[in-house]
Amino acid sequence: MILFDGNKLSGAIPDTLGLVQTLEVLRLDRNSLIGPVPSNLNNLTNVNELNLAYNQLTGTVPNLTGMDHLSYVKLKDNSFNDTFSMGDSIGGSLQLVDLQNNQISSVTLSSGYTNSLVLVGNPVCNTSLSNTVYCQNTDENPKTYATNLANCGNKLCSPDEKLNPQSCECAYAYEGTLYFRGPSFRELFDSNIFHSLESSLWNKLNLTPGSVFLENPFFNINDYLQIQLALFPPTGKYFNRSEVARIGFAMSNQTYKPPHQFGPYYFIASPYHFQGTTLQGGLYTSGGGDGRSCN
Repeated sequence: MILFDGNKLSGAIPDTLGLVQTLEVLRLDRNSLIGPVPSNLNNLTNVNELNLAYNQLTGTVPNLTGMDHLSYVKLKDNSFNDTFSMGDSIGGSLQLVDLQNNQISSVTLSSGYTNSLVLVGNPVCNTSLSNTVYCQNTDENPKTYATNLANCGNKLCSPDEKLNPQSCECAYAYEGTLYFRGPSFRELFDSNIFHSLESSLWNKLNLTPGSVFLENPFFNINDYLQIQLALFPPTGKYFNRSEVARIGFAMSNQTYKPPHQFGPYYFIASPYHFQGTTLQGGLYTSGGGDGRSCN
């Protein structure tokens, strides 16, 4: 993977990039890159995500022919111009091509491609395609996932507690946010993908099966897959300090490895509510009120 998004890079993309044929994810978005995209980019036949958005790239849209593993292409907010052709060799796994806010004046569509193409903000949307779905603003994340709590009925917890999906009892979960920088999928409605993450978490973190809660996955402004995570203690309402330290180390130092399709990640934990602590100024403190963080 090349994950150089948001790195203040400038200049042109080097032709030698097309020689790195083992690449699966290429993210150069949110930089200040200029000039045309190298013509040999479609040598990267193993890439499943191509994101060059939010740069100052010019010339024609990159040729995607032969890049049969692509599932997601984001080239928005550049200055690509002239004609864009979907070609006749688009891979069956391609789900989204986002070309918003460029200078594309003509588009040739492929009969073999029936998924999302976004052309909003291009001159072509003022002419021949103005009334098509390609020129309409749509919600990129229309559906969301949450771990199923149907077996727990209508049980409610106090504001600081959450419902454990395994036991249907209220407990103080270890919570935080996962940020996945290069997932190989865009489908947020496929529950099997998130089930694989749940089982991976409880197995690799030595938790009780079923004691993981995921909710609100979406692609944020940086195009990272962001997911709220809650992990529940195996017994009782609380984790002890050694358990929180063990889990926090595994997540923050990335010794925990998620399923392959999620790619690299980072984790930001919320302060943990240990037994006998109270919330003061955004931190949980012991009865002495010394102000130390207990996360």
